[in-house]
Amino acid sequence: MASKGKILVVDDEPMVLKLLTMQVERLGYAAIGASNGPEALAFLGKNPFHLLITDIMMPDMDGLALMQQAVAIQPDLECIVISGQADLTIAVEAMKMGAINYIQKPISLLELEVSLARGMERIALLKALKKSQQELSQHRDHLEQLVTKRTAELAHINKQLQADIKARKKAEKEAEQRRRQLIEADKMVSLGILVAGVAHEINNPNNFITMNAPILHRAWEDFLPILAEHYQEHGDFPVAGIPFSEMREHIPELFSGILDGSERIRKIVFNLRDYARQGISDMDQDVDLNTALRAALVLLANPLKKATDHLSIHYGEGLPPVRGNFQRTEQVIINLLQNAYQSLASPDNHLTVSTGLDAKTDTLFVEIADQGGGISQKNLKRILDPFFTTKRDGGGSGLGLSISAGIMEEHGGRLEFNSQPGKGTIARAVFPMTVSGEK
Repeated sequence: MASKGKILVVDDEPMVLKLLTMQVERLGYAAIGASNGPEALAFLGKNPFHLLITDIMMPDMDGLALMQQAVAIQPDLECIVISGQADLTIAVEAMKMGAINYIQKPISLLELEVSLARGMERIALLKALKKSQQELSQHRDHLEQLVTKRTAELAHINKQLQADIKARKKAEKEAEQRRRQLIEADKMVSLGILVAGVAHEINNPNNFITMNAPILHRAWEDFLPILAEHYQEHGDFPVAGIPFSEMREHIPELFSGILDGSERIRKIVFNLRDYARQGISDMDQDVDLNTALRAALVLLANPLKKATDHLSIHYGEGLPPVRGNFQRTEQVIINLLQNAYQSLASPDNHLTVSTGLDAKTDTLFVEIADQGGGISQKNLKRILDPFFTTKRDGGGSGLGLSISAGIMEEHGGRLEFNSQPGKGTIARAVFPMTVSGEK
């Protein structure tokens, strides 16, 4: 029976390497094992492989460095990374470098099978896309030959033919953009699954805190009369190194702080799950812009706190809902907020966020005004172009605003920008008002 594909497995632990290789072969693939990065690169230089499965933490050369050099040798190679540490930062870095999945040890055979199948599907998809591009290129060359041959006798329709060629080139460019967006979307799906898993793991111990803190508080209230009587009879005594006379006033505040912190964790976990949730094709929801803004601010609370000491938030009162999708609306707000706080040079710079209604144009809006560096008029014309970014060195993909613009079009709205270099930028997500009863 022919193998499903050829897999290179890399791990510095002999038993893990042997077990993982056996699991890959058990799933119907041909597997070769390597105990370190240099050995794996030697294999790649001599043999073609479909997939690379590599451990992250290895001596001499870690898994991320191996991925980078491996893809340089075999550009079509797909990569899966594994690790015994649940480190979200490493997972995100691996995804940015092109990994199709991040698997935590001990490895589930089912998860391994799904990841390998996805990798083979991506390889097949990329091959099919490449073949389609070649066929399109051949078709274009053939048409151009026909145009050249018949120019003399078809001069009166030459202008229309030029327009057709231009349209075809635009379609090819859009097809290439869609291909890249599909690859980016696949990475985000994997990241979304990882985020949902991390949120679940956080929620379990937080539930323990939420349930037990009130019990401890009630226990303290039951103990308090006994301790107070002891205090009256024998004088002050230490509790956790602090005099009882002081501690009795602070303990209720400590319990309140624990419960408030637990509730904040719960809200963050809820919004993480909501943001990572799949099935966002429903565009017939009533979306409250204030609620969507609050959810986005919860997710970005930490970077916003680090970016500015002057965050102002103004919620419009009595705003009607907009027709669309909550998760997509939240994604637009998050992208605009990220661009705004990343532009701030100092925590002294101000950032103002507001929602409102423009009665003159019958529109609703989310407006984000920053005191960042601003955008030049040249770049302002291109900020919605796919893959255009001024933050390439900082990891920017140039897709955030392009995707956001597409989402706003789905809602019948638009993005607006007003910027002055050195003074800051005002970004607006503008939504049409929904007529009562309209579907």
